[in-house]
Amino acid sequence: MDINKLSEERDLIAGEAEKEKETLACINKEIKKRKDYIRSLHLLEESRYDNAQARKQYSGLLHILKKYQVDLEDTPEPFRQMTRTVQDASRGLEFGQKGEDRAAEAIALLGNKVLSLQNLRLKYNNLDIEHDLVIIAPTGIFSVEVKNKRNNGIISEKGILKSGSHSENLIEQIRRHTNSLSRYLEDIYKKQPQMKKKLKVYPIILWANNRSNVKDHFREVPVCYINRLEYELFKKEKYTADLNRNEMENICSKLKKRKQQNRLYPLCVDKNYLEELTEYCLTDLKKQLEDTTRRLRINEYDIRVLDKKIQQKEKGFFSKLGELFSRDTV
Repeated sequence: MDINKLSEERDLIAGEAEKEKETLACINKEIKKRKDYIRSLHLLEESRYDNAQARKQYSGLLHILKKYQVDLEDTPEPFRQMTRTVQDASRGLEFGQKGEDRAAEAIALLGNKVLSLQNLRLKYNNLDIEHDLVIIAPTGIFSVEVKNKRNNGIISEKGILKSGSHSENLIEQIRRHTNSLSRYLEDIYKKQPQMKKKLKVYPIILWANNRSNVKDHFREVPVCYINRLEYELFKKEKYTADLNRNEMENICSKLKKRKQQNRLYPLCVDKNYLEELTEYCLTDLKKQLEDTTRRLRINEYDIRVLDKKIQQKEKGFFSKLGELFSRDTV
């Protein structure tokens, strides 16, 4: 092969090498862009969150997995397990929020017949209680446990709710919530003894999912479907507080003033998970980076080989040229 053809081949490979370098620059730029994007979401910067913040964090984590098409089947089992935990926690919070939204819609339909406070967290002595919903009606004050379950439920005679694989002690929750709210109100109105007989707190379990059913064997606490809430609240023969509008507004105002910040909970993931997630979001780019780098190294090797061949050809050419020149001189 003559020098011209070798030079042409070298130029062609050198052009390919330049393209690979440009590709590498683009890949590195995209890696930085992804890392910056994930950092910009400020995920897991705090150790504890309220439910709304936790939903946002979980949603952000799952969005990243989808955005960068992370194939969980190609990740280690511990990471897959943690991701399933994130998915379950996210679904649980979303389902719980939907239950609260349905409860709020049911309350809104009652107009000004009642007053309500959602997620009412109160501290009294050593008690720190967060009520799903407190309703103040003419008939009384109701501490409402909102349950939004995907599966049908059964409440045993001992007050244990079972729904799917989940179980919880309702009677323990209800006693804690109603007793603490009663004592809290009694303390607020301790200088108004005329109100004491009207500070009647009643428990209700509100079943927020109309697509599932609940069998109640407990009987001591009413279980009310979302579309039956109004009928339950206004049973005057059952609930006898007899509050007037001013009293209702006064109770609501005093509770609202004493409402604490929503309780904060830890997430089920930590920074190590986020770091692993970031790495898996870069898997496709790192594979491209590896392949492109390998092609570039091959091109650079081929260029060095061609350079040697060209040098050898040039050396041979000038050697022959020198011999000819020597003969002509003689």
